[in-house]
Amino acid sequence: MSEIKHILVAIDGSEHAMKALESAKTLAKQLQGDSHLTVLHVNPALSMNEPPVGIDVEERIEEEGRHILEPAADYLKDEGISYRMLAGHGDPASIICETAQQEKADLIIMGTRGQGLVTELILGSVSHYVIQHAPCPVLTVK
Repeated sequence: MSEIKHILVAIDGSEHAMKALESAKTLAKQLQGDSHLTVLHVNPALSMNEPPVGIDVEERIEEEGRHILEPAADYLKDEGISYRMLAGHGDPASIICETAQQEKADLIIMGTRGQGLVTELILGSVSHYVIQHAPCPVLTVK
């Protein structure tokens, strides 16, 4: 494996995502030097024919992104780690892979809900897709 300088960590506000962020922080601190994190939250695309009346969907998506990314930024701010926050909207698995490619990430760290094989076969899995399609190694954190 080549040198790890850029870690993409995908978060969704879950406990699993927080554990992934903790792992990314620990690794970045151990690597020191040029290493940096990109923290990505992807708000899943909603399939609606018509948006609910009186609700600004884009505003809600932005608000949720802030609600998830701000605590992550607070968690990292005094750690001496270089990081930046990104938000996306759409299919989380695809956007994680696309972002890793665009950002030239050396490693993706993400949580997994630990779904069983049957659940994964029926519902699919973001982490499973990312492992199969990512342009770099993927570390999943249970």
